[in-house]
Amino acid sequence: MDRNSIIGLGLIFLILITFAYINQPSQAELDAAKRRQDSITLVRAQNDSLAATLVPIANAEAIKTIDSSAKQNAFGTFASFSEGEKLFTTLENEELKVKISNKGGRIYQVELKKYQRSDGTPLLLVDGDANDFSYGFATRDAKAISTKDLFFKAIPSENGKSVSMVVSLADGQYIEHIISLNENTNLVDFKINLVGMDGVIAPNNNYLDLNWKHNVLQQEKTHDAEAKTTTAYYRLTNEEPDYLAETKDLKEEVKTPLQWISFKQQYFNASLISSQNFDNAVLESKSDESKKLVKTLTANIGLTFNHSAKESYSMQFYFGPNHYKTLKGLNLNLEAIVPMGWGIFGWVNKILTVNVFYFLGQYLSNFGIIILLLTVIVKTILFPLVYRSYKSSAKMRVLKPEIDEIKVKYGNDMAKVQQENMKIYRKAGVNPMGGCVPVLLQMPILIAMFQFFPSAFELRQKAFLWSSDLSSYDSILNLPFDIPFYGDHVSLFTLLMTVSTLVYTMYNNQMTGVTGQMKVISYIMPVMFLGFFNNYASGLTYYYFLSNLFTIGQQLLIRQFVDDNALHAQIQENKKKPVVKSKFQLKLEEMAKKRGFDTDKLGK
Repeated sequence: MDRNSIIGLGLIFLILITFAYINQPSQAELDAAKRRQDSITLVRAQNDSLAATLVPIANAEAIKTIDSSAKQNAFGTFASFSEGEKLFTTLENEELKVKISNKGGRIYQVELKKYQRSDGTPLLLVDGDANDFSYGFATRDAKAISTKDLFFKAIPSENGKSVSMVVSLADGQYIEHIISLNENTNLVDFKINLVGMDGVIAPNNNYLDLNWKHNVLQQEKTHDAEAKTTTAYYRLTNEEPDYLAETKDLKEEVKTPLQWISFKQQYFNASLISSQNFDNAVLESKSDESKKLVKTLTANIGLTFNHSAKESYSMQFYFGPNHYKTLKGLNLNLEAIVPMGWGIFGWVNKILTVNVFYFLGQYLSNFGIIILLLTVIVKTILFPLVYRSYKSSAKMRVLKPEIDEIKVKYGNDMAKVQQENMKIYRKAGVNPMGGCVPVLLQMPILIAMFQFFPSAFELRQKAFLWSSDLSSYDSILNLPFDIPFYGDHVSLFTLLMTVSTLVYTMYNNQMTGVTGQMKVISYIMPVMFLGFFNNYASGLTYYYFLSNLFTIGQQLLIRQFVDDNALHAQIQENKKKPVVKSKFQLKLEEMAKKRGFDTDKLGK
C-alpha cells in the first residue's frame, strides 16, 4: 500500500469518528427511547396474555361444537340423553340393598344384607361399572343405540320399594325401566316398557340385543374352590337345566327359548328369569388369570321386538344363596344349580340329607351337632347291612382253614381251586360276595355326602370346635411352604378321618384275613386320601370321621353277638343238607342239557 492510500484511509476513519461524536443522542433522547421500549414490551406482554386467554376459549368452543356434532352423529334423537351426572337410587328390604344407576337405568350394586364375605366385609353380589345390563337397537336414522350410554330420569315410588327410570323423547315416545323389590324376598322385578318406539327403532330391527355381564367377585376363603364351582346355568322351556362346564372357558349358543339364566358361584347366584321366555342366548364363561375376580360370565339374549306402539318385557332377578329349599320354593327348577349328584346319589341327598338338615336346622343352631345326628340316622338305617356284611365275613373267616387246604392240595391249578371253593361255598350256604354287597349298597350314601357337604349352604361360615367354617377346610397349622398334593396347611379333621380309616382298615383286615398286595393297598389308600381331602370342606371330613367311629363301634358290638364256634357248627350242619339249586342254576342246567352236557358234573 502506498503513502497516498494510507493517508486517504486515515482521513476516512477520522471523518467517521467525528460524525459519530457530533450525532450521538443526548441524555433526554436516551430516556425518551427507553420509555418507548418499555411501553412496547408492556403492550407485547399484554397481547401475549390476552392471546393465551383467548386461544383456549376459542379451542373449547370449537371442541364443544365438534363434540356436540359428534354426539348428534352418534346418538341422533338420543343425543341429549348421552351426557349427564351419574346419580343413584337405593331400594331396600330385609334381604337386599339394591343401588340403581341413572346411567343405563340399571341395577348397579346388590348387597345381601344377611351375609358377609369370608373376611367379614359386606357381601356384594353385583358391584360397579364393570358389570353390565343393557340392550341395544338400531334407529330409523341409522344410529346404533345402547341403553348403557343413556342417562335416565329416576322417579321413585311413594313407598320407596320401586323406581321408574325414564328416557322420554317426545310425547308418547319413551323408554321406561321399572325396578321393584319384592317384600322380604331375594327377588327383584325388572320391567322394560317401550312406548312409541316403533316410530324410532328401525323397521328391520326385530330383536333387542340384551347384554348381561357379571364379574363374579370372590366371597369365600379359597379362590380355586370357588372358581371350580362357578359357571352359567340355563333352562330351556319345559326341559331339565343345563350348564357350561366349570373347569374351562366356554362359549355356547342356545338357539331355542330359555326360561331362565343363572350365574352361579359356590354359595350364591344371580339369576335372570323371564315371564315370557328369552328367544335365544349366547352364554360365555371366562376365567380371570389375575385372580382379582373369580370369573366373568356373560349372556347375550335376544328379545323379540314386534314394532307395536307399546311393548313390555317382564323379568325377575334372584340375588341370593344357593339354598336348596329356597330355590325349590320358586317352582322354576332353579334348585338344579345346587350340585346334589346324579342318579341315586342325587336322590339320597334330596330325600334324606337335605330334609334332615332342614328339619334339624329348625331346632338346632350348632351344625356340628346336626352332622352328628345325621351320622346316627344314617348309621341306624345302614345297620342291617353292616350286620349282614360282618356275618358274611365271619363265615368266610370260619371257612378259611378249608380254603387254605384246597390251595395247598391243588397248587397252581387255579381253575380247580376255584371249582372246589365254590363247592364248599354251596354246601356251607355261604355267598362269597355276601360281605361285598352290603358295602356296595352303602357306597351311594358315602358318595352322596361327598357331593352334598362342599355345596351345602347351611354349613357356610358355621363354626364347630376348632373349625371356623364347616364349608371350608379347618386349619390348625399354616405351613410356611406348600407340599405337593397336600397344601400349605394341616387340617385336623382330615387327620382324624385318616387315622380312623387306618384303624378300621387294620381291624377289617384282621377279621377277613387279607394278606399280601391287597393288604398293602388297603393301607395306602387312606394315606392318599389325606392329601386329597386336606383342602375339602371340614364338614365332610368331620362326617367321614364320625362315620368311621360308628362303623367300628357297630362291628365291635356285633362281634359280641356273633360266635365263630356256633357259626362253624351251623356251616357244618348246612353241608349235610342237600344243595338247593337256584332258579338261575336250574336255567343253566336246562340250557346245558339241550346242548348235550352232563349236568350232574356241572352241578358238582
